[in-house]
Parts: sequence; structure tokens; C-alpha cells
Amino acid sequence: MTTLLTAEIRKVTTLNFWWALALPPIFVGICASAISSAVANGTEDLTGELDGVAVVGLFVALMFSMLFAAVFSAVNTGTEFRHDTITTSFLTASSRDRVIAAKIAVTALFSLGYGLIVAICSLTCLLLFTAGSFSLDSETMASVASGLFAVVLWSLIGSGLGLLFGSPTWPSIVIVAWFPFGELIAIGILSGIGIDGAWHVTPSALTFSLVAAGQINDDGVVTSWVLAAVGLSLWAAVLVAAGWLRTRERDIS
Repeated sequence: MTTLLTAEIRKVTTLNFWWALALPPIFVGICASAISSAVANGTEDLTGELDGVAVVGLFVALMFSMLFAAVFSAVNTGTEFRHDTITTSFLTASSRDRVIAAKIAVTALFSLGYGLIVAICSLTCLLLFTAGSFSLDSETMASVASGLFAVVLWSLIGSGLGLLFGSPTWPSIVIVAWFPFGELIAIGILSGIGIDGAWHVTPSALTFSLVAAGQINDDGVVTSWVLAAVGLSLWAAVLVAAGWLRTRERDIS
């Protein structure tokens, strides 16, 4: 298994997309944190307290890192099918399951690295630019930990879609379309036909509830942290299982 993990790491690092996809979330995280720090400073001047405004930049940074982690995972797991290099991997390994497991694990590890870097850059900006009482309190660190957990889950979702489609293109389109826009449209349509509460089970809404982790105190507005973690984990598990089974049965040439 160690050999397969090493091989997967080398596959990732020999391609340029792994670091290229890390740049946008880092840039957005820095900008979002700098902007929220400026707004927080203005809010503190008016009201005398930060009132949680500063952490908005952290939320934006974490959510953006999830999007790009999912895209990276879909591209990393789907590219080998496009270029037929997955054939060599399957033929030289003792089983397809070991190859799939190694690929998903390495992809999740790199995605976690994305999240860590983005979170560190965001928190650094908040500490540097927020000239008030912002500090790394327990609620903020809980949001960071929950955000990194969500990054890994979205990596698994991206990997599952990449394996399911056997291509990097359509999974990436699905993720980019669904994460920021598609889900809002779907929830709006369902609400319009009388099906309320869909946001309690959709992945992006569950992600928001998970990352909020105590920052939002309005009961009923968001799903509880525990249910959000369980719900998003189920989405990841179902998609990984579907992609895994499809890959085990897929014909290779």
C-alpha cells in the first residue's frame, strides 16, 4: 500500500494543476479576510464591538477552499481515465480496490493541505488587520476545525464524482455549477412547489451549517452542527461508494 500511496503522490506532484488550483482560494481567502477586517473595524468604531463580522472572511475563505478542493479531487481522479493511464495502475497493482483507496486518500490529503494553507492565510490577515478584540477563541477554532473537516468531505465528494463519471470535465462542471448557484436554484424551485426544508439535507447548506459551528445562534435557521456533519458525511460516503463500485466494474483498455 505504501508503494501505491507514493505513486499517487508522484502522479499529483508531476502535474501543474495541483498547485495552480491552490492559488485562487488562497487569493480569495486573503482578500475576503482583509475586507471583513476593514468592515469589522468600522463596525467596532460604531458599536464598540466586533459582533462576529470579522469571521465572515474566514467563512468565505473556507467555503472557497472546499469548492477548489472538490474540483481538484474530481480532476485528479478523473484524468487517468481520459488518458488511459489508469490501465497501467490497475494491471500493476494486486487489486483495483487498493489503487482506488490510495488515490482517494492522497487526493484528500492534498485537499486538506489546501484548507490548512487557506485557513492560516485567512487567520493571519484577521489578526493583522483587525485592530480590535478579534482573537483565536474557541468558537473561531471550532469553525476552522469544522471547515477543514468539510474540506476533506468535499474532496471525497469530488473524488466520488470523478470516479463515477470517469472524466474530469463533467464532475468539475457539476461541482462549480452546484456549489454556489445550482443548490440555491434547486431549493427555490422546491420551495415554490411546496417542498420546504430542503436546505436541511442539501450538501452546500449542510456545509454552511457545519462551518458556522456555534457562530450563528438563531435556532432553526441552520441545521445543528452534529446533523450537518452526519448529513454531509453521508453525501460523501454515497458518492464515494458509487464511484468506487463503478470503477471496479468499468472496462479498461
